[in-house]
Amino acid sequence: MSSEAVQKIKQSSFIVGIVFFLTVILLLIWGYNGLLNWAQDKNDAPINEVVIHGDFIYIDRDELTSGIQQKLDGSFFTLDVDWLRGQIEENPWVYAASIRKEWPQKIHVFVVEQDVFGVWNNDLLLNKFGDVFYADGVAVDESLPRLFGPEGNEKDVLKGYVKMQHLLDLHKFKIKEAVLSERYAWQLWLEVGIHLNLGRSDKMKRVQRFVDLYPILSEYGDKDIARVDLRYDIGLAVAWRDKHNNES
Repeated sequence: MSSEAVQKIKQSSFIVGIVFFLTVILLLIWGYNGLLNWAQDKNDAPINEVVIHGDFIYIDRDELTSGIQQKLDGSFFTLDVDWLRGQIEENPWVYAASIRKEWPQKIHVFVVEQDVFGVWNNDLLLNKFGDVFYADGVAVDESLPRLFGPEGNEKDVLKGYVKMQHLLDLHKFKIKEAVLSERYAWQLWLEVGIHLNLGRSDKMKRVQRFVDLYPILSEYGDKDIARVDLRYDIGLAVAWRDKHNNES
């Protein structure tokens, strides 16, 4: 083979290599642009499905879903889930919330509803952890206990109520109202219509004294117990009412 033929073969191979290299570069650029355009399309696509998880008594699931959809700002990639979670937890009936994304346009929202325990100072609600929140116009069970006390003492009142109610449960009594005064004295109103004045100290011993003596007191003629003052080291004072609700 002549040197001229060899030279032509080398030139052809070089040209083929250049063409192949340029083709690869063009394919890479095309693929990158396609991926970029696809990602941009996905980035611009709004989340179109919100799935709510949780067991609710007071929260309206449809209303909650609608409210979340109105707050959605951004796509699957740009949605700030921490911000959205904070927005959801502004609902006073939401105790806690968490969010999980599902590709490509769905989010799952897990909501824990407030576990309402009682009514606090007539205008707020108290959950089982002693945290107060607003009812936000939602009607609650009328049988919930009504708890009263100085601001900042919610957990102490709840703890005292639970301990005394546990003792009274053994004797079939139910606390309707529990009051801790500014001087930290306790008063109870039972569902049977009896008012217990416990004072500031030894509340559990005084409740126990009442339940121990109740069988004897309940046998007193044709009168019902109206009030029991237990603010004594020993004994108690009783006010009675007759069957027509007149105290004596």
